[in-house]
Amino acid sequence: MLFLTVLWNVVLPIFLVAGLGVLLQRKMGLDAQSLSRTVFYVFSPCLTFSGLYSLHMARDGISSALILAFSIVTIMLLAGGILSRWRHYSRLHTSATLLVLLNSNTGNYGLPLNQFAFGEAGLKIAILYFVINSTLANSVGVYIASAGRASPMQALRNVSRTPLVYATVLALIFNWRGWSVPAPLFKAISLSAQAAVPVMLIILGIHLGRLGTHVRWRHTLPVVLLKLTVAPTLAWLISGFLGMTGVNRAVGIVQLSMPTAVMSTVLSTQFDCEPEYVAEVVFVTTVVSILTLTVLVSLLKTFVVP
Repeated sequence: MLFLTVLWNVVLPIFLVAGLGVLLQRKMGLDAQSLSRTVFYVFSPCLTFSGLYSLHMARDGISSALILAFSIVTIMLLAGGILSRWRHYSRLHTSATLLVLLNSNTGNYGLPLNQFAFGEAGLKIAILYFVINSTLANSVGVYIASAGRASPMQALRNVSRTPLVYATVLALIFNWRGWSVPAPLFKAISLSAQAAVPVMLIILGIHLGRLGTHVRWRHTLPVVLLKLTVAPTLAWLISGFLGMTGVNRAVGIVQLSMPTAVMSTVLSTQFDCEPEYVAEVVFVTTVVSILTLTVLVSLLKTFVVP
């Protein structure tokens, strides 16, 4: 019952919108580059600002979440580096591999999944992990994606031009100081934020439409195993070591076990970092996660949040 509910309410809508992107790409030759720039410079910063601006959580919970998230990200990037050296990946393919390991779908997949599994309390905690992931994706992720073709200094300049970094800083200041955003402006930000997820899914569909049925399993399978089996195991162990309990622990484990984010396709397209390979990883990890996340949520509801 749980499997079918997650499939029907969370996963199927994602694939329906991505399928629309496939159809538009094949029938109209829709351009992913223009859409990705709109998401990169407008919709994604608005989504992050609105989520962080409205976030309210105890400081000890935030500290544990930060330690857990950064621990998993660090281990994943180290594993990606070892994998790339072992398999003798090119500089560009190494950047693409690190990008897909860094960026998890904690937004349009993770938020509704946690809300369904753990209620409104789970949703509020899940937003924190979404903001952490988005900040890393649009700072470290931008650097990684840029480094595939650009020099380190040029990659750093690309990070400095990333609107989401400034949106995050502004949201933190407004949240910390308790300042209010003028109602018309916040409504405009919220409206733009709502457009981010469907447009990102359309971009994913465009890239999937170019792939056809071909998946390069030799490159994809190691990443799938790292994202969907190693990361959840480590998140479960580290969260226990940090003393996290209940919904806080369950949501953290789920958010750090998500498949590669659709935003990865936006970044890879923006910086020409093997977008087709990135789309393959997004697609495969998302499909496989139907099984892995259903099992994981069932275990968490049995042992962590009875």
